[in-house]
Amino acid sequence: MTLDAPARTFDTADEALEACFELGWTDGLPVVPATAEAVSAMLAAGGLGPEEVLGTVPTRNVTVTAEKAAINAVMAGCRPEYFPVVVAAVRAHLQTKANSHSTTATLAGAAHAVIVNGPVRHEIGIHSGQACFGPGFRANATIGRALRLVIRNVCRAIPGELDRASFSWPLRYSFCFGEDEEATGWTPLHVQLGYRPDESVVTIQSVMRFLQVTEFDPDPEKILDAIGEHARHAGLQRDEWAGDGRSVVVVIGTEHQLRLLDQGWTKERMQNYLWPMMTADTVGKYDNKLHLADPANIMIVAAGGPGIAQSWLLVPHLAVPTHEPVQSPVTIAEGSAP
Repeated sequence: MTLDAPARTFDTADEALEACFELGWTDGLPVVPATAEAVSAMLAAGGLGPEEVLGTVPTRNVTVTAEKAAINAVMAGCRPEYFPVVVAAVRAHLQTKANSHSTTATLAGAAHAVIVNGPVRHEIGIHSGQACFGPGFRANATIGRALRLVIRNVCRAIPGELDRASFSWPLRYSFCFGEDEEATGWTPLHVQLGYRPDESVVTIQSVMRFLQVTEFDPDPEKILDAIGEHARHAGLQRDEWAGDGRSVVVVIGTEHQLRLLDQGWTKERMQNYLWPMMTADTVGKYDNKLHLADPANIMIVAAGGPGIAQSWLLVPHLAVPTHEPVQSPVTIAEGSAP
């Protein structure tokens, strides 16, 4: 069931919560009842009218309005100041090449990573350091969950219905983190994508495989060789519909960052080192090439905390990474000025 049911009133918060479970509006965890006042506060924080369209899923005859996104952001536990990031995430997810229908209906159960860059990380507390992929950080947890609730409640990706995942996985509850831009001095992801350093940007990457790469050798080449080998084990077939935009995201952890920085490695140098390795012809039964059109299709992000010498790979489903700037009410007003 989706959020198209008429508004209802309840005597207590507990009654409202139980109704959300009965109506199928939750991801299995408790939600915050979406009162009219709370939804209005979200919309005001985003500078949006309730009927403004954030995007569509044409194959499902779905239109996602700002009000529907705001309802799900409230239910996810977002603070109003998070809503511009939620809006950017929803807009990015609903871009054509993000392939909402396929990535949310696939039997393999693809997830969606919300990667945040720019000043908004510090303004609202999006975590990018120690344990950034896990629980404990309200902005990360609720922004990622808000996107997934929109996917469930508005885009109709309900298990057993349009969500056809055979197993699914925990990343489908929430997956949001920031890039630790200050840790390395490397070119931030959003700047590599063409934005200004002072802009805030959300990038959405579908995730089919989430791979851990542990390499204790201090030699940068050995670290990158290990990343390349894990990527080739996963493989990435060419898809004519997705075209040349498909990319892998490599999240470089703190210990690996230090070793690479010590030897003067930049993101651009890493991309140029990894690309021929990842795209070389297959050489063995369990070795696969990645069909990546350009070194820029290896999207490198700095995140994580100290301890284990580890990085992670986000290998996509049939989708292209998509990105949207975060627009506050101020930037929206400036953009609409005559």
